[in-house]
Amino acid sequence: MDYKRLARYVYPYKIRFISAMICMAVFAALNTGTIALVKWLFDKVFSTEGDTASKIKMLYFIAIIVPVFFVVKGLADYGRSYLLNYVAQNVIKNLRFELYSKLISLSHDFYVKHSSSKIMSRVTNDINAIQNALLRVPANVIKDGLSAIGMICLLFYLHWKFAFIVVFVIPLLALLLIYFAKKMRKASKEGQVQMAEIYSSLQEMLSGFSVIKAFTHEEKEKQRFSRDNEKYYNIELRLVRVDARSSPLMEALGAIGFSIVLICGGIEVIKGGWTTGAFMAFIAAVFSAYQPLKNFAQVNSIAQQAVTASERIFEILDQQPTIIDSPNAKILPVFSKEISYQSVNFSYEEGKEILKDINFKIPLGKTVAFVGSSGSGKTTITNLLLRFYDVTSGKICIDGNNIKDVTLESLRNQIGVVSQDVLLFNETIKYNISYGKENATDAEIEAAAKAANAHNFISNLPNKYNTIVGERGMKLSGGEKQRIAIARAMLKNPPILILDEATSALDTESEKLVQEAIETLMKNRTVILIAHRLTTVKNADEIIVLDKGQVAETGKHQQLLDKNAVYAKLYKLNS
Repeated sequence: MDYKRLARYVYPYKIRFISAMICMAVFAALNTGTIALVKWLFDKVFSTEGDTASKIKMLYFIAIIVPVFFVVKGLADYGRSYLLNYVAQNVIKNLRFELYSKLISLSHDFYVKHSSSKIMSRVTNDINAIQNALLRVPANVIKDGLSAIGMICLLFYLHWKFAFIVVFVIPLLALLLIYFAKKMRKASKEGQVQMAEIYSSLQEMLSGFSVIKAFTHEEKEKQRFSRDNEKYYNIELRLVRVDARSSPLMEALGAIGFSIVLICGGIEVIKGGWTTGAFMAFIAAVFSAYQPLKNFAQVNSIAQQAVTASERIFEILDQQPTIIDSPNAKILPVFSKEISYQSVNFSYEEGKEILKDINFKIPLGKTVAFVGSSGSGKTTITNLLLRFYDVTSGKICIDGNNIKDVTLESLRNQIGVVSQDVLLFNETIKYNISYGKENATDAEIEAAAKAANAHNFISNLPNKYNTIVGERGMKLSGGEKQRIAIARAMLKNPPILILDEATSALDTESEKLVQEAIETLMKNRTVILIAHRLTTVKNADEIIVLDKGQVAETGKHQQLLDKNAVYAKLYKLNS
């Protein structure tokens, strides 16, 4: 774990963290003091020397002080627990928010390269691993460490020669810890990577269950999940084996040291060179010092999991968006003339061109349709306009302003998108429509819904505009979802509109209602129409035909049919 970096998140809560350390120090001191009382008990109370009255007085004193010690120890441990939890919960809350803020700021290409389920694993599983470490590691390292130090100091006070025997065993225990730490870290990293695969399988099942059911592939998916689950199980079992081996080995080393002390110390007591109280206190201190050292081995597994988790989380936090505002970016004025693509070339990766030398203009108020076979670059055209990606060479201008020189917010505020794959949030209809305009009034939301032919079906719902639509709008039909999306775009009221075949997956009745809503939405706007079904582009002011990333031909519907070239062939295939 990058402890220095993680310490920056702890720093705002340093007073509470230091207070927790003080509580742990008090606990450790009283732990040591309790063992020291054993020496008094045997040497002052149960010894054959001294008068009875003094012994009884000492017995009363010890009987009173022991409960006091334990009450204060309990309060100190409570303080440690509460304060550490307060710090850990706040650190995790801030870290989780920073992670979310980073994720939402990253560019489109990041989400193309990383699956959402694996990102989810980092936000949940890895964050939990760090939280567990924040709660357990300081408590074990500081509380147990101070307890061990206190006991070792007491051992030297009681008998420095025998104390060296005990201390000699500690470096051997440390070497064992280092050896097992390396093994645990490797297994832990593999385990967290595999847990991301389990998240991936689970998410794919949840999002694609209708397809799985339709193709009766339940058993196939169960087998796939079983493979991922089994692999994770084997990795975790390996981690358990390493963890389980560490404890017996450490106990064996500790037992050897204890046996040596028992023999040598016992002989000294028998010969009269050492008091029984001192010997009993020494034995108790050895056991008390050993337990914290044993805890280090147990917390080692937690620490190693947190090491891997922090690396994976900081890996995301270190990501930078590839598409950002230029240092001198200006606000894009309201669109008033034309959009132009000038010698635009684009490739997602070197040596694999998607668009080649694209040149065209879209005048204000015109509808331009892009058609072509799958993979010809239609969607890429709009992704570049939205600056989800930047052109490899050439430029895209709006009213002569290179879109790279304007702010992303002002650019995207002037563009509305309605696509075939509608995303609605698991919120109310009102929330989803108002996403198009912050602080929209109820009247504005209803007006947008009416214009989108959505008001009637919304009014028939039990909770009307306060109806929860479900995850991705699952409680609504395809046509209803599309009309909500159109209402959202209408409320945004953008001068530029991108339509990505918004009616292709609808039944005839829904398509009619959605098409009417789209025609209302298109009025007085500049429209870029991505068409898969060519029957939807007949009325476009211009049709641009893409073929293998290049402009193959342009013109109106009938003109292109008369040419009997690429468009004509596509039209025949779609008819």
